[in-house]
Amino acid sequence: MFKDDEFDGNQAGRPSRPSRRDHRSRRIDAMREWNTGVVDERPVKERFSREFKKPKIKRIKNPIENIGEENCEKGLVIEVHRRTCEVRLENAPSTVVTAMYRATTTKELGEFPTVGDRILLGQVNGGEDDGSGVGSQKYCVVRVFPRKSELRRPGPRDSFYKQQTLAANIDQVMIVASVVQPEFNYGFADRFLLAANLNNLPFVMVLTKMDLLGDAPMPEAIQDFISIVDKFIPVSVKTGEGLDELRKILEGKSSVFSGQSGVGKSTLINALVPDAELRTGDVRERDGKGRHTTTSSSLLDFPGGGYVIDTPGIRSIGLMDMDAETLAKIFPGFFEGDLFTCKYSNCKHLKEPGCAVRDAVEKGTLSRARYESYLRILNSGK
Repeated sequence: MFKDDEFDGNQAGRPSRPSRRDHRSRRIDAMREWNTGVVDERPVKERFSREFKKPKIKRIKNPIENIGEENCEKGLVIEVHRRTCEVRLENAPSTVVTAMYRATTTKELGEFPTVGDRILLGQVNGGEDDGSGVGSQKYCVVRVFPRKSELRRPGPRDSFYKQQTLAANIDQVMIVASVVQPEFNYGFADRFLLAANLNNLPFVMVLTKMDLLGDAPMPEAIQDFISIVDKFIPVSVKTGEGLDELRKILEGKSSVFSGQSGVGKSTLINALVPDAELRTGDVRERDGKGRHTTTSSSLLDFPGGGYVIDTPGIRSIGLMDMDAETLAKIFPGFFEGDLFTCKYSNCKHLKEPGCAVRDAVEKGTLSRARYESYLRILNSGK
C-alpha cells in the first residue's frame, strides 16, 4: 500500500506540478502585453517550453524592417472589419485597397484602427488579392498616425478593450435626434455633448422629422437642450427644410453623424450624399424604437468637400475615463460661463450643503430633466 504523501506532492512538502491551464494563463500575448518588456525599444514576448522551463525571449521586429520603406504608402481608413480595413490610398484617391491588421499596430493604440484614421500601409504580397482569406491580402497596416480627435463608446463586457473608437480625426459632432418617433433621449444626447466638449469639438444638433411636428409646440426637453448646444438645425428630408443650411456646415469638414436607431440618420445622409445608398428602416410600432440599419462606421465623401462619417445607432457612449468630481464640474448647462460656483470643490450635486446646482433646480432656473440626466450618467459608472 502507498502512503498518502507518496503521491500527494503538497502533503509531502513538494510543490504540485502546474496544470496545463496554469501554463496557458502565464503565456504572454504580444498584442495585449506590450509593457512586459522592451528590447531596443521594440516589444518582446516570451515563449516557453511545454514544461515552462527556460523561457526564450523573441524580439518582435518593426514591420518596416521586413517590408521596407520603399514599399510603404499612406492612406485613409474608410471602413473597418473584424480583421481587415478598407483604405483609400493618399497618392491615388480613387484606389481603395484592403489591408490586414498586425499585432504591433493594434497595440500601438490599444485597439484596432478606426474610420478616419491616417495610417501607413505596407505591401506584403506582390500579387493581387484573391479573396481567399486575410493572409492573401496585398497590404497590411504598419502604423497608425496620431489622432487629433476621436469619439469613443464602451466596448462589449467580455472584450479586452474596454472602449471602442467610433471615428477619428473629426472636426465636428453631429447628433441626430427626432422630434417624434422615437422621442428625444436627453441622456443619450448629453453623453455625446460631453464627449464633444472633452475633445473641444463643435456640437451640432440636427432635429429630424420636423414635418411630423405640425402645429404642435416643440417638446420642453428639446427646447432646454437647444439652449446649450453650439448649433441647432431643424430639418425634414420630406419637405427639404434645413438641408441647405446643413450642407453649408458640412462643407470642407470631417463630420461624424451619431444618433439612436430610428431617428432618420441614414435617410438624412442619403439626402446629403446621393451616392451613399445607406439602408433605412422604420420605427417599431410595439415600442417606438428604431431598428439598427447601420452596422459599422463608414466614411463618405461629401459633395461640397470634406467627409461624412456614419456611425451605428447606439444607446450609450463611453465616458469611463472621467471621475465623478470631474463630471460634476464640467457637466453642460450647470454653470453659467462654466464657472464652478458650489461651496465645496468636491461637490457632486447630491446631498452636499451649498450646492449651486440643486439650488438652481429648486428655483426653476435649471431644468429638472437636465439634473436627472446628470444623475443617470453619474450612477451608470460612466
